[in-house]
Amino acid sequence: MSVTDSAANDSATRTEFNPRLAHLGIFCKDLDAMIEFYCREFGMIISDAGLGKSGKAGIQRRGAFLTGDATEHHQLALIEGREEGTPPTTAQISFLVPNLNELRAFWRHVVKTGIPVQVVKNHGNAWSIYIDDPDGNMLEIYTHSEWYSTQPLGEPLNLDDSEEEILRQTNELIKQDPNARPRVEWMAEQEAKLKAARVALAS
Repeated sequence: MSVTDSAANDSATRTEFNPRLAHLGIFCKDLDAMIEFYCREFGMIISDAGLGKSGKAGIQRRGAFLTGDATEHHQLALIEGREEGTPPTTAQISFLVPNLNELRAFWRHVVKTGIPVQVVKNHGNAWSIYIDDPDGNMLEIYTHSEWYSTQPLGEPLNLDDSEEEILRQTNELIKQDPNARPRVEWMAEQEAKLKAARVALAS
């Protein structure tokens, strides 16, 4: 294959890669006030909340996951840690890809091109690659699994493993979570909660 043919094939593959912006993480000065504001003003609901390790340094922080869409575990990840007097910042900017195969293909692209990687995680309900943009902002490229699992959860993930091995590891994580259930069940529950939230918002 010539260099020209190879470039053409790479171009075709990248053209098919069309992730959508899915959710945003924000460091907060007053976490409770932020949660109350987004739930009150935009009809969002809390899908999960608790302590989790944040970013490359793995600092333990309190956070909450909010959504207004039953197909998304969260559209906003609100995380404590922004100090008074500091400029606005984000914790992560996230892009969804359709499936694990495409995520693994993007991982090969990251390795090939040398994009700085922060961490790669198995969240149980999703698999994620965290990379840096040119300004050092953290970006997440992820795809959903077939499961809901309690968040925050983030175990190391090797995307060089086979898809079968990644699914096996994920199933082991799911077995350890008494609240885990199929994603379709969790989505139906979220839809019912969101309908109630919209009714309350309209009243």
